[in-house]
Amino acid sequence: MNDTVKKDNKKSLPRFLLLVFGAALGGGVLGFSGAMFADEGILEAIRTGLVWVLELVSPWGILASGLFLLAPGYWLYRRAAVQFAGWDASADEDETSEQIERRLSWALLLDNLAMLVDLFFLATSFLCAHPLLNVGVFVVSLVLLTLLQQKVVDLTRRMNPEKEGSVYDTKFRKRWLESCDEAERAQIGQAAYQSFVATTTACGVIWVILVMLNVSMGTGLLPIFVVLVIWGVLQTSYLLTVIKLGRGTRPGDRPE
Repeated sequence: MNDTVKKDNKKSLPRFLLLVFGAALGGGVLGFSGAMFADEGILEAIRTGLVWVLELVSPWGILASGLFLLAPGYWLYRRAAVQFAGWDASADEDETSEQIERRLSWALLLDNLAMLVDLFFLATSFLCAHPLLNVGVFVVSLVLLTLLQQKVVDLTRRMNPEKEGSVYDTKFRKRWLESCDEAERAQIGQAAYQSFVATTTACGVIWVILVMLNVSMGTGLLPIFVVLVIWGVLQTSYLLTVIKLGRGTRPGDRPE
């Protein structure tokens, strides 16, 4: 076993070192080039242009989010609800059940994306001519987003009577997880791990980009610090959960 471990390390190490060297070299070249050739006037023009674009887009951002994300989410939910009304659970129609759950999952995804977009444009309210109006539109959108989440969860519970929890319950996630069977928990675990890997990769890429922007444009250390905080919370919470779940077990233990 030890020989296999050493062999795998020796096989993978050169490629890993080459990747690290290439990334460092590329980042160094881009950062140095940006610092050397960046003109203060060009950078100021870019900043001014971004502010101008946001001033135009911000008043309509939340409305566009509702049109292109929230409305399709409600449409998918409605299609799923109609399908559920004609679904015969006793006939074991697995294909119909999967179609309903797929539509509900896409509706929930669009709901979450709309929430992120709305939060961004809420943060740009100070660029609007009437910021309080933008805040009011956000509140209306938030109500619709929450209502869609409730409808998706309620329909899922009607399909699966063993499920528990309300979206208005502060312990909804805990109750929902406790009502899932082993297969569903395994799926949640796989999805969570994929999310962990994707977020870790994204944090690393964003950190590199922000470092280069700071070198070339002087964006400051705060954005870099924020990314590292998110990265640290992700890594720490993941490892602490692993330790907690593994407490009381030994390497030789096997499930019954």
